[in-house]
Amino acid sequence: MIRFVILITIYAIAASTISEPIYAQTLSPGTETPMTGIKPDRTVADRASRQVMREKEAALKQKRSECRKQAKIQKVSLLKRQRFIHDCMSN
Repeated sequence: MIRFVILITIYAIAASTISEPIYAQTLSPGTETPMTGIKPDRTVADRASRQVMREKEAALKQKRSECRKQAKIQKVSLLKRQRFIHDCMSN
């Protein structure tokens, strides 16, 4: 136990002596197009295509919840449940 505490202390001291982390070089922000969100295709897409995307996601969400309910009804074990849901979603 004492060795572990000493090791952690040495690590903390070594980490605190590093003055500045070194990062990889990145492109300047002026050369890239600005992103407006996590899924930029949805934020810049027109209204109709966003509506289609929302409907697709809602349908997938509904199907996934139905597959989860089926797995519960059939009492599929937790270890096999993910595979069951995957197979159910592909049907």
